[in-house]
Amino acid sequence: MSTQACSAGTVQVKYRGQLAAIAGTQIETYEAQNVEALLKSIGKRHGHKTEKAARSMLITLNGESILLLKLYKTILSEGDTISFFPICGGG
Repeated sequence: MSTQACSAGTVQVKYRGQLAAIAGTQIETYEAQNVEALLKSIGKRHGHKTEKAARSMLITLNGESILLLKLYKTILSEGDTISFFPICGGG
């Protein structure tokens, strides 16, 4: 009986709004197993302020909100695209 460890896949990350300005880029790549690991990697690369800003945004995986998936436990696969969008309100 063999077991296979979950491996991290290379994902493309797209930043929008203020997060792009904080990170200093709009697109970059990471290796991460799930959204939580990706957010921690963003924090390691760009600092806690950037990670905190990323957590406050709408996060999509291949165009679908992670709110409809497994939130931060959502598994990432090779070639996925994660996008961060500012949440806008009005009235």
